[in-house]
Amino acid sequence: MKKILLFIITAFLATSIRAQSVTELYQARDFRQLIEQEKNADELTPEELYMVGYAFFQLENDDKAIAFYDKAIEKGYDNGSVYFYKGLSLGYLEKYDEALKQIDIALEKEPTNQEYMNHKGELYRYQGKEDIALEYYVKATQLPNTIGDPFFWVAYVYHGKQELKKALSLYYEAVEIMPQSSHYYVAALHSIGQLEYTYTQNYSKSAQAYAQAININPKDYEYYPKLIKAYNGAGEFAKADSIFSLLKVAYINQELSEEDQKFGNTAVDESEWNGQKLIVYRYFDDPKESLDISYKVYLLAKGGDKVERTFMVEQTLQLPDGPKHLLCEKDRKTDTHITYPYGWKSDAIPLDNLKKAVVLVLDGKMKQGASSTTGKRK
Repeated sequence: MKKILLFIITAFLATSIRAQSVTELYQARDFRQLIEQEKNADELTPEELYMVGYAFFQLENDDKAIAFYDKAIEKGYDNGSVYFYKGLSLGYLEKYDEALKQIDIALEKEPTNQEYMNHKGELYRYQGKEDIALEYYVKATQLPNTIGDPFFWVAYVYHGKQELKKALSLYYEAVEIMPQSSHYYVAALHSIGQLEYTYTQNYSKSAQAYAQAININPKDYEYYPKLIKAYNGAGEFAKADSIFSLLKVAYINQELSEEDQKFGNTAVDESEWNGQKLIVYRYFDDPKESLDISYKVYLLAKGGDKVERTFMVEQTLQLPDGPKHLLCEKDRKTDTHITYPYGWKSDAIPLDNLKKAVVLVLDGKMKQGASSTTGKRK
């Protein structure tokens, strides 16, 4: 009798320890250790099987995740979440019809779950069925708000349809509703910044959106050039220069993208001349010797991204009362280096003054001063 009792107690303790271990690993999000429970699958409870499946899902092993979700369901785990996450895994495997069936089951069990309804829209969007996706995103916005994501996606779909006025209004609504912790909160701010810059051309509002995105993610340097361009567009040149200084520090600390580190410059302004885009790039490295470049200005061909003309601001040998930097051009056809009779005596080169000089050349109101076939490329 004692042996039987000891066996029962030992088995109970083993089950309790195992259960505690699975739950603790799940709560600690220690997914690598949690999937080690695969070998104990026959002994796991339905909820534990779900936890192991979720661990496989987080480690991007969707086939194993689905297998464990199925085991959990077979053992009687009937929670909406198991069908939802099974639907997620099937979606990542591009088995969209099967995924939708699982999401529908999840919604039958939890009909007011905003996340489930939002993901139903996602599954249609993945298939390029934007109109159907929009229906479910809108339905998701009408459910108790728990994640806020569908408010972003409704705006996103209208943005894709080029209904820009409506999209912009909906992006503003989204940032009022979504928590700042949401990944899509910053994405919505980015879209606001983009539309205010390109569509409404309200550069101050564009700058506000980009500045808010940077305040949330100060190490996301993708937004810094956009904020610089917005400030310059609004005529707030001092603010643009201060943001450029922050970006320059990041460049010195090797924190920028590989491409930005390689080229050592960033776009600081966009404008138009006779329907053609003018883009100004500013270099991070201070010019130290003759022919070093501090700015480049590209004139793009109409209706495309092909560069038609390239202007530079180059350091020169400074004579008494002479300029320290000169406006130059590299002829793209002949490779001729052209110097114009326009310069700056100090390192402070006002952006509006630089653009004015380039436009004088483009309008044929400033003739070249000298030309040669030599020059420094940068």
